[in-house]
Amino acid sequence: SKGKADAFRAKKKLESDINELEISLDHANKANSDLNKHIKKLHADYTETQNRVGEQQRTASEYREQYGIAERRANALHGELEESRTLLEQSDRARRQAESDLADGHEQVQNMSSANGLLTVAKRKLEGDLHTLHADLDEMLNEDKHSEEKAKKAMVDAARLADELRAVYEHYSSFQKQYKSLEVSYKELHLRYEESTANAAKSGKQALAKLEGRVKELEAALGDETNRYADCMK
Repeated sequence: SKGKADAFRAKKKLESDINELEISLDHANKANSDLNKHIKKLHADYTETQNRVGEQQRTASEYREQYGIAERRANALHGELEESRTLLEQSDRARRQAESDLADGHEQVQNMSSANGLLTVAKRKLEGDLHTLHADLDEMLNEDKHSEEKAKKAMVDAARLADELRAVYEHYSSFQKQYKSLEVSYKELHLRYEESTANAAKSGKQALAKLEGRVKELEAALGDETNRYADCMK
């Protein structure tokens, strides 16, 4: 009876252990199923992560290509900007040269005006001398009536005075021709000066406005490329 009771207690204990083991087995199976699900989920997450890494690598490659393109475009725009600045400097030098030519033209006009004034003074002096000679000739002719000797002397003096008068008149004619030539030259230079001033002002303003517009466009494009480059770097 004691052995039977011990066997019964052992049996109860074994049944209890079996129940506990079955419970533990159920828990273990459930934990195993959860682990399998978690492993599958981790595998899916790993695959998704790999895909995302590949996509990010492709995106990074595309960004590198865009960065290269943006850098090349920025270099090209910088070259165009330098070229525009060079053209602007050339235009400024041309404007300064035109201003220098204009100053030279003003100086030539002033010189011609001074020469014209001197010629006018010489012309008035010659006219005065001519009137004086005419008066002297009239006086000598009057004296010729009084005396034959005076007449001969007057004729000699008149011939001499006529020669002098002819020389003075020729000299005056030469000065008159020079004056007319200088006057024509002055008019031509004045017209050329006005045309060169108008053309220089017009071309200088147009070139300056065009270059300033181009510089603004290039600066705006360079700013856009700089912003895109900053975005690519981000």
